[in-house]
Amino acid sequence: MKLGIIGYGNIAKKHLAAVAELPDIQVTAIYDKVDIDSLSGIKTFEDLNAFLKEDLDIISICTPNGFHLDHSLAALSRAAVICEKPLALTHVDCQKIINSARETSKNVFCTMQNRYSPVSQWLKKITQEKSLGELYLVNVSCYWNRNKNYYAGSDWRGKSALDGGTLFTQFSHYVDTLYWLFGDMKILNANFSNFDHDEMIEFEDTGIFNFTLDSGGMGTFSYTTSCYEKNFESSLTLIGSQGTVKVAGQYMDRVEYCNINGVEPPTLTANDNLANIREVYLNAIAHINGIKSNACSAEDGMAVVKIIEEVYSYR
Repeated sequence: MKLGIIGYGNIAKKHLAAVAELPDIQVTAIYDKVDIDSLSGIKTFEDLNAFLKEDLDIISICTPNGFHLDHSLAALSRAAVICEKPLALTHVDCQKIINSARETSKNVFCTMQNRYSPVSQWLKKITQEKSLGELYLVNVSCYWNRNKNYYAGSDWRGKSALDGGTLFTQFSHYVDTLYWLFGDMKILNANFSNFDHDEMIEFEDTGIFNFTLDSGGMGTFSYTTSCYEKNFESSLTLIGSQGTVKVAGQYMDRVEYCNINGVEPPTLTANDNLANIREVYLNAIAHINGIKSNACSAEDGMAVVKIIEEVYSYR
């Protein structure tokens, strides 16, 4: 399949590296408003209309969050779409993308590559099998560092209209983990603060919210980008009637504690983010070809956006 990419920032370069070893995909075109260094065998465009005239099977949206709606709608006129998270910054805009996909008979997928990590796949297995019994309590902690250099090097990060907020840009993968494992949730309350990014961002750098899961159990989600010097961890703790589990690490990528009735602690391969992104493409291609897959749908992407919107309604 011929792949085009809209946007050529850090995340697009990861997509390029991830698909380089896939024989079923060839990147043939990239669009960005800025001049792009020469890329072997890939056409580059500074005009979106010219880019959209290319013969493409899939277009990946790798632009700032606030552009995802317009770029997805434009791309759907030509090809299937794989959109980076978040799908859009409001569920209304997500629905516009979904409606356009139906009208054009094109597929839309959301890039939630963390679903394919070894730890996430194991968590999905034990939750589907209800190994933990009745779920009582869920705790998510996401403690990162995003310093002045991170924001100074970008004309969109930290801006409400293009970034949307810390939950959208930094931690939507972990909101998706909750949704993917347990389904929808009700937000009970939320609190926010901007401790040390006052001149850098237009929203919170720290937040905490409490929720109940529609499937049962209650939880809390705390996050910050104000850790001293570097990222600390992203962790998920699950406490149920038949077991307790904690996964942690910088990107929630290792099993730190496992005590489940009748279940041995797992031995998992190391997390590989590029391999996870490759799985996004492999599952999307399988779905397009009519093969059952684990592709993250636009509807799932919208569900995550709705959860974050509900959290932010407490601002």
